[in-house]
Amino acid sequence: MTTIEFDDGAADALIAAADGASSDLGEQAFTNRFSVEGVVADFKGAYATLFTQANIVRSEDTLSLTGVLTDLMTAVGESRRQADDERQRLSDLSDWKKREAERERQRGSGDVLQESSAFVSELVDRRPSEVPIRATPISVAYSARERNRTRGGASGGTSSADPDVLRTFVGMSRASDLSTAQHVIQMKNAWTRFASACSWVPIESSTAITSLDTLMAENALDATWIEGIAAEFDAAGGASLPDLRLDGVVITAASPALTKLLQPGLTPAEVAEAYALLPQSDAYIEGLPLVAQYFLANLDGVPAVSRDVASRAVLDAAVANPEAVAQLMGIVPDGPLAEQDFEEQVVALRKAVDQADLTAKELLGQDGASSIAQLVGFGVHDGAVVAAISLGDLDTASNVTVNVPGMKSNAGEMKSALTAADELVRAAVRGNPDASYAVVSWMGYNSPSEFEVASPARALSGAAELASFMDGLHESRADVPADSYSVMAHSYGSTTTSEALLLTQHRVDSFISYGSVGLTNEATVYDLNADEVYATQAWGDGLAPVGLALGLGTRTNPTIVDGVHVFSSGAGPGTEAVTQHDMFLDSGSDQNGYLSADTTSLKTISQIVANGRPD
Repeated sequence: MTTIEFDDGAADALIAAADGASSDLGEQAFTNRFSVEGVVADFKGAYATLFTQANIVRSEDTLSLTGVLTDLMTAVGESRRQADDERQRLSDLSDWKKREAERERQRGSGDVLQESSAFVSELVDRRPSEVPIRATPISVAYSARERNRTRGGASGGTSSADPDVLRTFVGMSRASDLSTAQHVIQMKNAWTRFASACSWVPIESSTAITSLDTLMAENALDATWIEGIAAEFDAAGGASLPDLRLDGVVITAASPALTKLLQPGLTPAEVAEAYALLPQSDAYIEGLPLVAQYFLANLDGVPAVSRDVASRAVLDAAVANPEAVAQLMGIVPDGPLAEQDFEEQVVALRKAVDQADLTAKELLGQDGASSIAQLVGFGVHDGAVVAAISLGDLDTASNVTVNVPGMKSNAGEMKSALTAADELVRAAVRGNPDASYAVVSWMGYNSPSEFEVASPARALSGAAELASFMDGLHESRADVPADSYSVMAHSYGSTTTSEALLLTQHRVDSFISYGSVGLTNEATVYDLNADEVYATQAWGDGLAPVGLALGLGTRTNPTIVDGVHVFSSGAGPGTEAVTQHDMFLDSGSDQNGYLSADTTSLKTISQIVANGRPD
């Protein structure tokens, strides 16, 4: 045997996930420290002390886990080197045994010359070691702690606080946790893969991996606790309250099942399992507190029908009271997303959802049950308002497609993407009227400006969000899977998508890039979690080559990647050529984008979506 159970790719993925999680946790500890300092100036009394003590535990646990994950990176790197050495030893020993077998034949040949040759060869050909190299056991040991939120039976005393400052802290804490959640998900996925694919390495302890969940759960409980304290101060209309009144705040009205579901950092599979334990009705979701609806709206693995109810409830609240919802989402006045910009984008998103509802009702070839639009996510990520709108029922459609936009796309400007999705569904229905369709316009990340398109930073940040969303589509339909799952990506969106398809746990049937500024260099067709990869770039597209060049060697034109099926965007029989870089151009224009009506590219993409391949 010349091989061992050790997958280099799984080890590299774990190192990358640990690096991302460790860095993010370190940043979270730093940010939380300053947030706490902003609270304690106005928070006095026994509950202020409890708040401070809880955040000391949070800081210590966060930094300890950061250190453990950093040590894990070193340990996995060492195991990778040891695996290389052991594979080399096994290979050398196998080769030596073959040479020794030949020498044994020569010794028994009766030929003096062959016997002499065997003797000389044996003198210089030393036998490699027979002693196996043992991997150093890996221990990822740490136990995050539960935090005390009660006074322990003490009587008397008062506490005072500014409830608005408390709510600002809660919003920032939750926003931080939602950002960290994707790193936790990738860390857990990478650890599971490593433990399965690298069994040659002994694992002594993995308590730190489960402690990531404990840390996130305690952070969420802290946020709910402080939010409850703020509500008590509001209800009393004063800055000072008896501690006895605050003692009951720690007892949450939420069920254990809901508390578990709303813990940041659950994988889509864990989300689907937890959601199945809750009442499955619109009325239940509509009756939840706004913060619970906000979390539910953005949980990958929850059925689309439920995410739609929750997302619309949060959007309605944001339109009615943008300041309060901005605070809930962790938006601060001096942050990257100003409250005024938030309000403008919320109003625009409301109009986009209304447009989607009207468009869905008019879709040709769709039956009444599937001719709906769904808002499957609404929140903030990386300093931008994000959302996703599906034309068609994501829970029942036989063919599910996610469309990822490129540079300067945002949730407040979805009209073009929705019109393009409409054209795509109509074309797909013509190609296969027996199928049903759902096409998601996914604005789930902070896409780059023209000044950021050269950097992979936005793609890397958005990739984890997209990977989770794609996996969530599979997990929410585990009992009734779609016939096909496709993801298509325009411009810089293809860079983001190629990074995401290196992270997904489930494969997609097709990945289609159009007008791409390049796939990440790490994304070989073999490594992407896609059965088939397609690409097109129009001669009239003058921006895609510029974006590719700006990538400074970090990205590759998909049309020259081995294994990619390249198709035309030029004019064809009965179809028109793409003449611009845009995804879509209004019908009044004399130019065409990639998904404009009657273009060759739209026809081919719709065939892939409808039938899994171009005709």
